[in-house]
Amino acid sequence: MPIATGLEAACELECAVLGALLREPREAERSLLLDCRPFLAFCRRHVRTARPVPWNALLRRRARGQPAAALACLLPDRALRARLARGELARVVVLDDRSASVTCAGPTVVCFLRGGFYSFQACCPDLCSEAPAQALPPIGAENNSSDPNVPIYDQGGPVEILPYLYLGSCSHSSDLKGLQACGITAVLNVSSSCPNHFEGLFCYKSIPVEDNQVVEISAWFQEAIGFIDSVKSSGGRVLVHCQAGISRSATICLAYLIQSRRVRLDEAFDFVKQRRGVISPNFSFMGQLLQFETQVLCH
Repeated sequence: MPIATGLEAACELECAVLGALLREPREAERSLLLDCRPFLAFCRRHVRTARPVPWNALLRRRARGQPAAALACLLPDRALRARLARGELARVVVLDDRSASVTCAGPTVVCFLRGGFYSFQACCPDLCSEAPAQALPPIGAENNSSDPNVPIYDQGGPVEILPYLYLGSCSHSSDLKGLQACGITAVLNVSSSCPNHFEGLFCYKSIPVEDNQVVEISAWFQEAIGFIDSVKSSGGRVLVHCQAGISRSATICLAYLIQSRRVRLDEAFDFVKQRRGVISPNFSFMGQLLQFETQVLCH
């Protein structure tokens, strides 16, 4: 294989060859797989060791003039970038049919997977993961047996956004059996009026904001993200809620996805909407999320 210093040196890798490499522990450790497909597609099914990365038009423009900056956007993990710089990774494999290059320096080969993810899944299904069908309910189908006397945003229970992150309403936060059934260990209350019902049982954090056009909810993004990550690190699960689970708490979950998964707002929105169809952050919150997306993906 040639040494890759840019797109012109990149090569194509056959699915069977990648499968053989991933089954060899030492080679798997020295291989970095970047999945450039939309985030929702990645969550439905992906190669087990792949990392989802954004590769949108904005990053492609940056790559033409500043490949190092584009690489930093793709790989926010400093330890991973350091491994690349030290030559500890033998190859970078891009799992996308049409993306432009990921430019690396040093003894790291950049490969594009011939045929893309679906060809690899057909060739090596044992090396892929697929979300169960029930993990992606139809939009608006949080509860099939709706009660006309209960607002739609309070029906059903909290929805799983990620294995450790749930989204719901104030009503859901008051349902002890429902919280325990989801394995919730912490609650992020994004309101100034909802009570913390079970302070002796769960770890609580409150973000006292109103749902209006003048609130700077973005000022709370990093604090909220830090709390969610701390729950994740402890092996717990956190419910993020506001009054209705529509605007404020949805905004926090979207901000978390943008930063933790480095995806664009539209991808994050579609991903959450698939799980909780009633979400609708107010216009100001959406504007703040767009600004946050730019900060995260371009710096």
